[in-house]
Amino acid sequence: MSLGVLGPRERGQEGKRKVEGPSGARRGPAVRALPGTMPLKTASETLPPAPRPAAYQAGMEWTDAQIDAEAARLFHRIAQPARWDLATCRLIAPLCLEIGRLKAETDTIVLAHSYQTPDIVYGVADEVGDSYGLSKKAMEARQSRILFASVRFMAETAKILNPGKPVLLPRPDAGCSLADGITREDVLRLREAHPGVPVMCYVNTTAAVKAVCDVTCTSANYLEIARNLPGDEVVFVPDRFMGAHLAVALEGVKTVHIHDGECEVHARFDGATAKAWRESVALEGRRLEILAHPECDPKVLMEADFVGSTERMMEYARRLEAEGRVDVMPITECGTADRMRAEIPGLRIYGSCVQCPHMKKTGLVDILHALRDPERHEVEVAEEDLVGARRCLDNMFRYA
Repeated sequence: MSLGVLGPRERGQEGKRKVEGPSGARRGPAVRALPGTMPLKTASETLPPAPRPAAYQAGMEWTDAQIDAEAARLFHRIAQPARWDLATCRLIAPLCLEIGRLKAETDTIVLAHSYQTPDIVYGVADEVGDSYGLSKKAMEARQSRILFASVRFMAETAKILNPGKPVLLPRPDAGCSLADGITREDVLRLREAHPGVPVMCYVNTTAAVKAVCDVTCTSANYLEIARNLPGDEVVFVPDRFMGAHLAVALEGVKTVHIHDGECEVHARFDGATAKAWRESVALEGRRLEILAHPECDPKVLMEADFVGSTERMMEYARRLEAEGRVDVMPITECGTADRMRAEIPGLRIYGSCVQCPHMKKTGLVDILHALRDPERHEVEVAEEDLVGARRCLDNMFRYA
């Protein structure tokens, strides 16, 4: 079961935090920027330009009719005509068709995190979601090979859950500031400082770190798992902001010992800017619904109406659209705004986003190269880490 937390703006009259249980071709909505409030550009400005991979079409034998049909599909699915016009979609159509052919030939499933670019999410991915959902999809995959369009720790997680299957990472150099910010030795020192206390690691960690922790969590289930762990203390690594949110949620119940790491994307958002956005939209006579990722600073989360993983944000945004509450500000990586444009077109999306430089390294050409030359892109997990990391992940499913 995954949890989303309604922020202070959506609390009951008693002021208590509510916990949200599992969920319940038009132009995409505008993304509006509030000038002068933060040194960030609008979502559409910060996203990378649409790829133009004409040089990579050699050897791809597709008819004009096939390319036109694929281009039309991409144009309507991506739903961003200003950035992904029909001509651009026609340029990437041969790549998408070729990747689709190779997926079928090699019995490969493509998993893509929500922070990947729209051409990957809507062009070639078989499953799209957050870390928790994709971990489950990796376990359930019937295909003989997994390609993970994401960053290294996610591909490692898929390999730990599927040790007998090849797992491909299109960009082996795609890292993560959180995963790179803690080592196995850091965890062992924390264990020594807090003997007998369960160590819960965020999924944004390497296999070597997971191997010496007790349980993994994601942004979709960290509150539930922490509550279910035995004892009245927990060590949480590596995200200090998520740890601070956890400490508030468990105040009076458990003591939370926090490591000092952060996501370089979510650390850039601030509470004052979120508040300014709400006030600006209120001047237009509308109420802005702020959805924030738990990797953000606690001051951001205090301004939020909803706190949750990217997938829980999507679910909550769908509910808002159904209820006619369409003015939304997602505070997270730009990929979530891209998905909202395409999948929930009735929303009016406000705010600025920040793109993850690691997630955005992967392109369609990288996926094609990985399918054509899988040995160079296969992810390996050290044998000494495999057993401990698998136990850590199994405990996540046990406690969630």
